[in-house]
Amino acid sequence: MGRLGNLALYLGVGLLGGAVGLQLKFPGSVIIGSTLAVLMVKILLKSPWSPHQHINVGIQIMLGIFIGTRYSPELGRMLLKVIFPVIFSTFVVVAAGLIVAIILVKLHILDIPTAYLSTSPGAFSALVTLSLDSNADPSIVAAFHFFRVVFIFITAPIIFNVMQLVIKE
Repeated sequence: MGRLGNLALYLGVGLLGGAVGLQLKFPGSVIIGSTLAVLMVKILLKSPWSPHQHINVGIQIMLGIFIGTRYSPELGRMLLKVIFPVIFSTFVVVAAGLIVAIILVKLHILDIPTAYLSTSPGAFSALVTLSLDSNADPSIVAAFHFFRVVFIFITAPIIFNVMQLVIKE
């Protein structure tokens, strides 16, 4: 199968997986559904194919547009109200990821760009996209973040309930 055939196949499979995820109606189910569908087809076909660099650039542009359109004056005002907790929590989570990244590099498990982007906090799609331009292994970065997202989806309801029991307002 040629480049266009592969692209059409994975776009179709991804759309189908995303549609199934949309029907499940839990947070992140669309991206998880499309990711799992494409992963299953790649495994079944033993396909080494990955999209051409131009497609990666297009995805990055679309992601930038999406992120940019999420901004609103209300978001800016709300951010000003919580700026100190945002800064503090960001530094703590980035520092924790950096420590884990250093350990992974020192143990010769991952190279520096892959270790840092894999253990950094942030949006799955943004970090995988960044890995494409950073000499990091996008498959490993995606695996780290995919596991993290699924783990959060599974554990969040349990943690919310425990926190409500422990922290009585």
